[in-house]
Amino acid sequence: MIYGLDYSENNLRSIFDVENEFNIALRLFNTNWRDSYIEGLILFLLRNWESNKKSALNKLYELISDKLKTYKGKRSSTIAFRLNLKYFDLKNGDLVLGTELALKNVSVREATKYLSLPDSWFTFPYFSKVLVAYYDKKQKELANLISDFVVALDLHKSESTNKRVISKFIIHANRPESTSVQDKVKLLAFRFIGDPENISVWTDFNNATDKEKLDLRSARRILNEWITRQFINVFFNVCINDERRKRFWLNYSSQITSFKVFGPNLTKKLLKKDGRIAEYLDARFETVFSNKDFSAFILYIGEYMIIEFSDPGFACCAYRINSSNKPSLNVKLNSVEDLRNSGLPLAIKIDGNTYTVNDEGRLIHMSSWEQKFNYWLKEKVIK
Repeated sequence: MIYGLDYSENNLRSIFDVENEFNIALRLFNTNWRDSYIEGLILFLLRNWESNKKSALNKLYELISDKLKTYKGKRSSTIAFRLNLKYFDLKNGDLVLGTELALKNVSVREATKYLSLPDSWFTFPYFSKVLVAYYDKKQKELANLISDFVVALDLHKSESTNKRVISKFIIHANRPESTSVQDKVKLLAFRFIGDPENISVWTDFNNATDKEKLDLRSARRILNEWITRQFINVFFNVCINDERRKRFWLNYSSQITSFKVFGPNLTKKLLKKDGRIAEYLDARFETVFSNKDFSAFILYIGEYMIIEFSDPGFACCAYRINSSNKPSLNVKLNSVEDLRNSGLPLAIKIDGNTYTVNDEGRLIHMSSWEQKFNYWLKEKVIK
């Protein structure tokens, strides 16, 4: 019965979901008590540690702690739990453990050994905040923590914990003094959460606090910016070799919400050789039927699709997302030139001191083009 307290089927609620039923179950255990019940109740507590049913968990904890006082059995895990009861206080026991492990320089992956508990228990939700508290105490040592956390997250196997911890890693690494670990953190994020291009894997997790939700969104945005900057560096070096355009778009990398590269297979193979973007290329590169050595970089900023072409003779094209002029990307393109619309007006015209801007149009890379681009972007795109 203990192992079935949180079991349900056919859209019925579990005993744990109905407070009155759960209270009856606890009274039933207490009235017919056997010491053999303790292990199951402890495991139930750790398995449901993050439940929002705090009243039920408090009553369960009270029953466990009361019965541990008179426990005469020899089960090593139960004895270890009794000796370490302070770490299982429902208010902050997990945070106390994580902080203590950090202060004593005990590896976070050794948490169960530190408590003399079975290693298999490390998968329980209880250890989620232990990992978080450990990191919070030692975050300045992020570079030295990564290898331990890779093992710990592998053992813990929790999507919620992955998002909690790695969002903190990303936010911390987005500082000038932490740029050296960004590549490692980025690999961790892809491994334990996924590509930030895939919004579905970066959704809020159960029982996330408002702060955790905000951190997760910020982390996804930062990770996307890191990847965007790397693609801009590689694309404008390899496909265009245009330092001015590269510098210009790097300044807007934080505004770019997503991007795609279009080109022939040959260009994709060439870009794949660059280790900085190789792992992320498949999800962001679309091949065209044409073998012509010609590619395009599509940047999405605000309500706009902005396209830079590798051919220096082609103007940059800017389309509103909802515009009928915008090229369709629903089918494989014959050529990158399908993205071009030479009939578009100029996005900006300058006559003396008079600037005329259109909602969409062509942006030509001539003379001091950066000034024109900046003016148009600030007028129309970046609000």
